[in-house]
Amino acid sequence: MADAPRTAIDYASAAPAAPGTFAGFDVDAPVPGYYRMRLNAAGVDVGIRIWFGPPKDPVTGEELDRSHRWQAEANGRPIDLDRVWPVCAKNPIDEAQHDYLASLQRWGAENGHEALADPRRPLSPLHSPMMF
Repeated sequence: MADAPRTAIDYASAAPAAPGTFAGFDVDAPVPGYYRMRLNAAGVDVGIRIWFGPPKDPVTGEELDRSHRWQAEANGRPIDLDRVWPVCAKNPIDEAQHDYLASLQRWGAENGHEALADPRRPLSPLHSPMMF
């Protein structure tokens, strides 16, 4: 059986491919909203909230009479904005998912699950609840 001759392909006549475009965002300007991220590579997901407004008193939680600024919370607890932005921007979530992730942290604290109670700790498969 003889091989069929190959057809000649003129690669030079093809139009060049259009360069890819990226509709990104400005990393210097945080976007208010709810996001999901991990505080360490082996940890659990936390709910991040970013907003622009007056700071809260760390003890009472009341708004202080100070200048407005960009702020962030991880599961309802204050966290440095530079620690989470812009890494969290790739995973936006809604408020209900944010509240669910915060409730997991409360459940972990009540039931002795160290990785859920403190999201900065690594998640150990030997101490995790079994998922079926």
